[in-house]
Amino acid sequence: MAASISDSTPTPNVEHILRGWRSKSVGIVLWVITIAALPTVLSGVVFGASRDKVTIVMLIVYLAIVAVACARHADYRLRGSTLIVAGFVMAANSLTRFGLEGSGRGYLIVLPIIAFILVGVRAGWVATGVSMLTYAVFSFLANNGMLAQWLDPAYNRLDMVMWATTGLTTVMLLITVVALFMSMYRFLLSALKSERAASAELLQTYDATLEGWAHALELRDLETAGHCRRVSDVATRLAGVTGVPHSGLHDLYRGSLLHDVGKIGVPDRILLKPGKLTDDELQRMQAHTTYAYELLVHIPFLLKALDIPYCHHEKWDGTGYPRGLKGEQIPLLARVFSVVDVYDALTSERCYRPAWPREKALEYIRQHAGSEFDPLVVEAFLDMAGRESPRMQPAH
Repeated sequence: MAASISDSTPTPNVEHILRGWRSKSVGIVLWVITIAALPTVLSGVVFGASRDKVTIVMLIVYLAIVAVACARHADYRLRGSTLIVAGFVMAANSLTRFGLEGSGRGYLIVLPIIAFILVGVRAGWVATGVSMLTYAVFSFLANNGMLAQWLDPAYNRLDMVMWATTGLTTVMLLITVVALFMSMYRFLLSALKSERAASAELLQTYDATLEGWAHALELRDLETAGHCRRVSDVATRLAGVTGVPHSGLHDLYRGSLLHDVGKIGVPDRILLKPGKLTDDELQRMQAHTTYAYELLVHIPFLLKALDIPYCHHEKWDGTGYPRGLKGEQIPLLARVFSVVDVYDALTSERCYRPAWPREKALEYIRQHAGSEFDPLVVEAFLDMAGRESPRMQPAH
């Protein structure tokens, strides 16, 4: 597991992914504009004899955009900035010849949006400032009568060429913005899927680490080999019929794996002692729940799973340890797990006693419902034991 992780390709960070998306999107937008603006350019060339200067500027800008669109290996920021500058030239060209009736206003609104998305925040604010300044300058010129000398005298509100040019330009801008937002939507959806996949992989790594911890603990006491895996599997199935929400099953599984992690603080002479423990030894053994709390409480990922290592020896009647919790004061995950833990321990062989027969262990669970165990959990456990006894049988 460790080797596969260390040898894997590092996951690119968000900035790297965003740069890749912007580079791709700049190319898409340039080609969308190249295709969408072609009718506008052709209409200006064919019908724009009286507007030579407008047509020439529009044609130069269009050819510049085509050239930048073909320069696929250029830096996306340079290509995007060239696109924005070309847009402002078109805006000034339209405002000079046709005033507010032309498509210049549309450019001034759309260009900052494109700059923010395709180039970056700084470019977006610069484009916003340029748009506001451009509008202010042309408003000043119009207010002082200085714009009148540049406005096309042949233009009137019924000029179909102007209607066509403005309409096609508006459509081009609309297509550009829609294509851009669709591309952004796909990017965000892809990023979300990648994030979920990365989170799932990280959780699998965490769980594999916990399983390694559990296995390491079992190596210390070979009599309990397989105990963590068995009780984790059975407790997870039992939780599904005892009111544990689906979101809590992962916490139950992790807590089950680590339920005896606190025993790393118990000396071997006590943990592996074949005979009866003295009072002092028993007190030290019971402290493993507190050791588990102190070990895991500082790990945010395991806080919800901590109820099991800390509380699985609490009893329904309040006679358990470490805190003497009673009834529903005991966390539900711990109440579910304790039944499974005791059953597996009773039906497993120990150096100080043989394994109990299945029916004897089930009878013990039944008799201690309401004293040691939650009666509702016991009822669900016995029902499950009757339906899937082979799967609950421990390896001796």
